[in-house]
Amino acid sequence: MAVSEHNVITKGASGTFGKQIVFRQRNGKTVMCKPPCKYPPKTATQVANQERFKRANDFAKAAIKDPEKKAYYQSIAKPHQTAFNAAFQDAYNKPEVTVTIKDQTVIVKTKGKHRVEKVTIGTAKAIQKNTHWESPLKEKTFTVQVHDVAGNICTIVMKT
Repeated sequence: MAVSEHNVITKGASGTFGKQIVFRQRNGKTVMCKPPCKYPPKTATQVANQERFKRANDFAKAAIKDPEKKAYYQSIAKPHQTAFNAAFQDAYNKPEVTVTIKDQTVIVKTKGKHRVEKVTIGTAKAIQKNTHWESPLKEKTFTVQVHDVAGNICTIVMKT
């Protein structure tokens, strides 16, 4: 990239010259560079990630407008981290879920600082017990769904 500062001919120029050089204005200077290349179309993974990022950003904006949610996210924020950043991380990342079966009871535990709204095991709602969620085992194959405050749903299919 070449910068032209005191050239009378190129001063203030912008646009393409001969499909080989592009003139641009950057900070009051004329810059000459290669033409931009065309990017390939976005993959399904990239589109999904952009949508996930947008949803997390929208959630974080709404969360810091609510004083109660803002206070919660400020309380779990790391040093030098804002409530917005903590809310964004909460919405962007799904909770890590572990499911265990003990004495005909399904036990669901979540890792991290995610606030879980509800847990469904098969067709039944799980009951919250201190640090985990429980439900009696009714089916041999069942689906565990963990819903957090940010709208993330973590689904696990289990077979006994």
